[in-house]
Amino acid sequence: MSFHSMNKLLVLIVLLQSFSFVAQVSIKGIAVNPGSKFQIGMKTDYISNEEVILEETISDSLGRFNFSVDLKNIEKLFIKNGNLIGYLYAQPKGKYYIEFSNSGFSKFGSENEVELVFIQLDSLDINYKILTFEHWLDQSLNILYPLKEKNSGEFLNEVKKFRGAVNDIYKSENNLFFLDYVKYTLGMNIEELQDFASPSEIDKFNFYLEDIPIKWRNDKFFGFVSNFYDKYFYQQSLEKRQELMHLIEIGNVKPLLNILENDDLIGSAQLAEVMCIYMLSDLYFDRVIPRNTILNFLYNFSKLEIDSEITSVAQRLFNKLNVLDAGDKLPLYTLKNTDLTQLGGKPIYIQFFNPSNKKCIAELAAMKKLYKNYGAYIHFLTIYEEQSSYSKLENTYLDQITWNKASAEANHPIWKD
Repeated sequence: MSFHSMNKLLVLIVLLQSFSFVAQVSIKGIAVNPGSKFQIGMKTDYISNEEVILEETISDSLGRFNFSVDLKNIEKLFIKNGNLIGYLYAQPKGKYYIEFSNSGFSKFGSENEVELVFIQLDSLDINYKILTFEHWLDQSLNILYPLKEKNSGEFLNEVKKFRGAVNDIYKSENNLFFLDYVKYTLGMNIEELQDFASPSEIDKFNFYLEDIPIKWRNDKFFGFVSNFYDKYFYQQSLEKRQELMHLIEIGNVKPLLNILENDDLIGSAQLAEVMCIYMLSDLYFDRVIPRNTILNFLYNFSKLEIDSEITSVAQRLFNKLNVLDAGDKLPLYTLKNTDLTQLGGKPIYIQFFNPSNKKCIAELAAMKKLYKNYGAYIHFLTIYEEQSSYSKLENTYLDQITWNKASAEANHPIWKD
């Protein structure tokens, strides 16, 4: 074989190795609204919760839509349609047929969560396993809750029996993602249910977190971690809180990480890094420390030279939190129908409005009252997303806004800021 041929062979081998772990996932769906935009995406991590859109499409005249995405591992994906969102887990080479309904949804922040209906779901698929387990868990919790109030002895026996049954059922299971899903779901539900008979914090740490690698792509792992370390800062001694606050104020990351790592309920550099980001997020929203101080610390954290996903998480959280806040000076954005330079002399009350969102619509009555009482002293401005067309009902809500209103395109910087 010539040197040139060998080089071509080596390139081919490298290419094959690069793509050998990626497999396509096919998702075919049907919805009640034809000609509507659908998006599929995932969270880059479960701390910053930044979303990335993998693909988007328009449903056909029958409401059908298709996605094909490449995945290396099992991932939790979302499908969006306007302010509706549904979740599914997808495994490499998986084929999914779903119904995306706009009825029977529950409130989920600014979005409404819908349950996706699976059609002809394979019993070996991760969704089948998760849905079966969740149904079993719900049934068991319905039995356990009444016993908890009536008979502590019977309650504890039933908890023990349930945990034993879970171990027996899944002892031959080899899907590590699913096993972790079960483990940390039980940690968030069954352990906390036991109250007085619940394992100690150190026992829970030893079982769920000690010497366990960070499971970056498992949302239930991070759900457990978030619950376990909830309000960690406030549980520390006054002396330790003061030391942590001092290090945050001067932006000194590594000594703070060392303090966390030496905690008996943390014990590793990787968990200390994760815990640090959670703690900073808590302090940011609790307004315990000035916002710019937290942002400066996060920025320094993101620049650490460590081989870890956590620096990217810190950067994403920094970008998410580094936004306009109440009382900040408003940049002179260019908006249609409104010149911000003409709104000087008085404070500006800005409402961001989505005429298809129930929460926004419900706010209209309160906004009208505010405008009536304070319109002479405060500039009111409502900003909504510019679209090619709104429905007749949506236009009715927009027409109810009698004060200054302006539209901004979907990629306008004001939505990011």
